[in-house]
Amino acid sequence: MRRILAAVLVAILVAWLALPVARSYLLVAAHHSDPLPPADLAVTDLDLGADLSGWSVQVAIGAPAVVLVHGFKTSREEMLPWARFLHDAGYNVVLFDTRGCGRSAGAVIGLGATEPRDISRAVAAARGAFRTTAVAALGISVGAGAVILAAATDPDVTAVVADSAWTDEDFQLTRLSFLPVGPVRVPLPPYGVAMVNALVGADVSQARPLEVIGRIAPRPVLLIHSADDDNATTTVDGARRLFDAAGEPKQIWIAPHGGHVGAINAFPDEYRARVLAFLASALR
Repeated sequence: MRRILAAVLVAILVAWLALPVARSYLLVAAHHSDPLPPADLAVTDLDLGADLSGWSVQVAIGAPAVVLVHGFKTSREEMLPWARFLHDAGYNVVLFDTRGCGRSAGAVIGLGATEPRDISRAVAAARGAFRTTAVAALGISVGAGAVILAAATDPDVTAVVADSAWTDEDFQLTRLSFLPVGPVRVPLPPYGVAMVNALVGADVSQARPLEVIGRIAPRPVLLIHSADDDNATTTVDGARRLFDAAGEPKQIWIAPHGGHVGAINAFPDEYRARVLAFLASALR
């Protein structure tokens, strides 16, 4: 009986020690897929380098362009609704899979820490492919925070549209320090964050859109959020704080409802009108 009890205790201890490693890996593990070209939109494979995969949708050489950035562990396919209305409005478009997603290489995603580099490459590719210096970046969810981070350090990003953006990754990282068991939080060994950083190859805690959004000015920023966004990492209060921290020119639209990244579905006409009016001014 004592041996059985000892074995059970050892198993519990091993599981307790291993949990931060397993949870860290699951948080950032890649999610590859095979995005299919849409039947209603003429897309062309875009050269972004051997490790990134994307499409271009060309309207006209010299016309302004918009780089679209998808959300958490999805792919460029998620951005097709945006690509369609932007294309119809006369914008060249780039859709691509961030590292670790879709057809792009990588064993992990970056939780916003590495995606800005991918976005800058997509912006550079858009400038070259379409021969334009007017290139906006539009991102949703994880991609929304990532386009803010990219624009803060890359002056080639002419304007930013961030839909359902996050302010930092503190919530995601804090969750690695405990295991919720009913109403109780069981503390875990404190190396979950270090494990995430090791897997990603960057300090994820330093990916903080709230701290850098002010650097984008005088390039324009449009923030979009739903009042009922219940995603714990993308609260509407966070959107308001991002707006307060941004420099001019800036705009914010809080849709009455729609949920996380849902304003485009809840208010499709108003969503498109607001985005297109913003881009018409920002990319003129």
